[in-house]
Amino acid sequence: MTMHRDPSAERFFRFQSAPCIEVDFDGAIVAANPAFCQVAGRSQDELQAAGLAALFAPDARAEVSGALTRGAARDVVTFDLPLVRPEGELRWLEWRGVTFPEHRVFRIVAHDVTALWRAEAEARERERFLGTLLGNLPGMAYRCRNDLHWSMEFVSAGCEAVCGYGVDEMVDNATISWGNLIHAEDRGGVWEDVQAALDAGAHYHLKYRIRTKSGEERWVEEQGRGVFDASGVLLALEGFVTDVTVRMLAKRELEDKLRVIAEQKEQIQHLSLPIIEVWDGVITLPVVGMLDDPRAERIMQGLLDTVVRTQSQQVIIDLTAVEEVDGAVAEHIVRILRAVQLLGAEGALSGIQPKVAQALVSLSADLGGARTWPDLRAALRASMRVPARSAGAKR
Repeated sequence: MTMHRDPSAERFFRFQSAPCIEVDFDGAIVAANPAFCQVAGRSQDELQAAGLAALFAPDARAEVSGALTRGAARDVVTFDLPLVRPEGELRWLEWRGVTFPEHRVFRIVAHDVTALWRAEAEARERERFLGTLLGNLPGMAYRCRNDLHWSMEFVSAGCEAVCGYGVDEMVDNATISWGNLIHAEDRGGVWEDVQAALDAGAHYHLKYRIRTKSGEERWVEEQGRGVFDASGVLLALEGFVTDVTVRMLAKRELEDKLRVIAEQKEQIQHLSLPIIEVWDGVITLPVVGMLDDPRAERIMQGLLDTVVRTQSQQVIIDLTAVEEVDGAVAEHIVRILRAVQLLGAEGALSGIQPKVAQALVSLSADLGGARTWPDLRAALRASMRVPARSAGAKR
């Protein structure tokens, strides 16, 4: 049954910019204005031949029929469903109409909200993607206020892995504030470093300790920066916190090992300087291994200190374990002998190997009149025949 419309109403219906249709109680399309034909992608004849239900996906047609049934018993009809164009494109529409029961028709205006729906869908997808991304990061993303509590406005789900507290417990300090989690000895430094970075308009990068929900002490690393409005007013802080306890413990362990190595190296250096007082007024120094500048300086210093401390009058440098020397080593030996002589002691060399003797001769090394002995035993025998100088004797 076709409703007899007023000509002016018919003209308004046809030239209305919003998509409009008339549908009878059985779902047949009586009329459609050009705007609706454009949205639906069909001519008025095609729409009248198809009927309203055919414009929707099969799983939505029952909902359309239900909306028309309810509308027939009321003054209005309303539902929100996407229309399917012939090429398969969806157009999201808000269907709002009034009932004319005397003519058994609905006059419906369809508001096209496709752009809004797509924007909302994209926003939901971005939110889902961001949630998935933050959930997979090994740490906690946050937005907080610049107060002493570092009151959290947002934290990602990773906060539970970092500190043991969930999102609902952290946001707005519901159960605990981040500031209370920071180790008491580190709170002042964290505050000062963040404020200095904000004043400079720079990122901050921090390492400090926190106390977790279970009471465990952990090290965390935090990076972030201030968020300012166009006028330069600080709005919030945004950043990321990750647990670096394993790394810090490994660093400490490495530092401890390096310290032990340094101590052992120092002990080895002392052991490599075996100055022996073999007799009253007689000391000997067996030289073992390579003799470079640092070691020569240690030997000289240790040897001279021992000469002064023991008031020794004879110093025997044993070269039995030195198989070869170069110019630098020969110079070291000469300098040691001269330094010993300046302290009033007599220097001697023992155990010079053939190659060492050849090298000293070829280098024209001046031993300063120091005596030489074939081995340490001969040098010691000769030294024992020299009477020891009294402790109070003047050199």
